[in-house]
This record gives sequence, structure tokens and C-alpha cells, in this order.
Amino acid sequence: MPSNSEAWCLCGSRRLIIHILDAATIIIIVGIQGGILNYYLIKYYNESIAPYFYFLADLFTMIVFAGTLTTSYNYLTKKQAIDEKLKKKANFFTPARLIQEVEINLPWSHQRLGVIPFSYISWIVYVIIMLSKVVVIFESPGLIEHLSDKDKFGPNVLKLTIALASLVFLSLVEGHNWSKRGSARYSFVTSTCAKNGIEMFDGVTFLAMQMEGKVKETGFKDAILALSSFTFFLPALSLFKLSLLDFASEKACLQVTVLQNVLRLTTVDLPFLAVRLYLWMYYNENASLFLMKNVFNIIIISRTLCPDLRALAEDHFGTHLLSSSPHRLPRADAEDAVLNFEPDGKEEEIEDDSEAKKRTTINL
Repeated sequence: MPSNSEAWCLCGSRRLIIHILDAATIIIIVGIQGGILNYYLIKYYNESIAPYFYFLADLFTMIVFAGTLTTSYNYLTKKQAIDEKLKKKANFFTPARLIQEVEINLPWSHQRLGVIPFSYISWIVYVIIMLSKVVVIFESPGLIEHLSDKDKFGPNVLKLTIALASLVFLSLVEGHNWSKRGSARYSFVTSTCAKNGIEMFDGVTFLAMQMEGKVKETGFKDAILALSSFTFFLPALSLFKLSLLDFASEKACLQVTVLQNVLRLTTVDLPFLAVRLYLWMYYNENASLFLMKNVFNIIIISRTLCPDLRALAEDHFGTHLLSSSPHRLPRADAEDAVLNFEPDGKEEEIEDDSEAKKRTTINL
């Protein structure tokens, strides 16, 4: 039987290998994606050297991602060691005592920016560089129109290349997650990868309407390009939520969730649905299956947004709007909250030196 220290070393080595694989996956995908997009630009602007500077931008993106994954590994390693230390010292800590014990010393405010802000910063940098190429490709006169399925680098390759962003997001999120299976953080990572991946596929499908010649008006094309591009920025909010201190602030997480749902509803699903219905009804275009995806998301977001907004209003104004609602989110004041390291969060009686009080436990 291996000792605890040996088991911890083996687990750490395995996680290091997986972390390196995540980083390598991101760098390889960014290199392939950047190279193919650069090829379209170099082929079209064959008399200019400007497109070649995008290779430097791709190299910068790779360096940013490598630094981001290195930072996340250092943080997750230290956090795991601290968790093991705290398990031996006590069964519970208030949030204030925990932060004091952990000694979180960061050059930024972790309450506002999160403990690993480079996750969403690196994603934003990557998306800006990648979308700048996409915008130039789609705005260059005749470039998209002259792409043929017979070409080796035709429209299908372009669509698949843009869709590679979903794999970058998947590897980036997994590189910031060491949570145990079944935990709240693990479930969040699994769901956010699926949701944001589908949203990016929807954005690529939306862009494909220009490649297929379904849209003729210039203003309409620009609107489609802008809406599709915004889809790739929304995952930054999921990364920001992941960066928050182990979901310690329920209010902050709820605010991010509400903002993300509002933006997804107003800038993705509603506009995408309107454009698809317009093309279907006035241009007799085939209806996309993503049309039903937009309808589905609108219904789901509408059903969850109202209770979330009421919960925020209750927290802000100190009212009891949710007193009769069965979906009310549990809240606890900072001095009454206890971080328990048991596998299941539940209410329990905790004996204190001064008093016995019923408190809400929060999983770390």
C-alpha cells in the first residue's frame, strides 16, 4: 500500500502530464488554425507582406496561453496542498478565517477579478486576433465568393478552421479544473464546455450563410458578421465565473450568470432566430436545425432569468420577493457561513466554544 505522500506525488505527476497535454493541444490548435486563416489572407493579398505579421500575432497568442496554463498549474497545485493541510487542522472554517489561513496574496483583487484572471484574459486576446482575420476574410471583396468546394482550402475547411475555437476553449477550461467528479465546480465545467461549444458552432453556421450566398445586402452581411463574432466573446464570462474563488460568492456568480443569459438572449438567440426566420419566409431558404436551438434557448433562458433577477433584487433591496418561491437560492451571512470539507454540502449542528448554532455549510 503506497503512503499518502506517494499517492499525492503520483496524482500530481498524472495531473502535470494532463496539464501539459492541455497546453500542447491549445498551442497546436492555435498554430493550425492561425496557419490556415493566414493562408487565405496571403493567397488573396499576395502582393502584400501585411498578412505575414499575423504569424507574429499567433506566436504571441501561443505564449499567452502557455503562460496562462503555467499560472493555473501553480495555483491549482498550491490550492491542493492547502486543502490537504486544512483537512488535517480543522473540520470547518469561516470564509474570513479560511482566506486568512490560506494567505491569498495576489497583485490584483481576487474578489473582483478572480484568482486566475489570465484564463479569460488569454481567451479574449485569442478571440480578438482570430476574429480580426475572420473579419478581413469576410470583408475582402470576392474572397468568400470565389471559394469553391473543389478547392483544397474551400469553404468547408474555412468553417471547420473557425470552429476549432471550441476545442481551444475546451482545453483551456479543463486546464483550470482539478475538481472532483460530482462537485459543483466539475458540473459547471462540463456544462459550460457543452453550452459554449454549441454556441460557437451556431455562430459558425450563421457565418456560413455568407459563404453559401444566401445574403446579398451589404448591411445584412455586416450584421451577421458582427453577431457571429460576438458569440466567441461570450465564453469569457464563463471563464470569469470559473476564476472566482471556488464559487465562494454566490451573489457574484449569480450576477455573472444573469449578465451572460441576458447577452446570450439579446445578442445571439433572438437575432439569430429573427434572421433565420427572415431568410426562410422571404427568400425560401431551407430552415436550419439551429433555428429550433435558438427557440429552445430562448425558452430556457426566459424561464431561468426571471427568478435570477428577483433573487438579485432581493439581495440588493433587502426585500423578500422570493419568500413564496420554491426555487429560492439559499443565502448565508459571512459570519454564519462555514466551509466544510465533507463531500456533500448540508445543514448541520456545529458545536462552538461560545454557542451552538445552525449554519449553512459550503463546499470548497
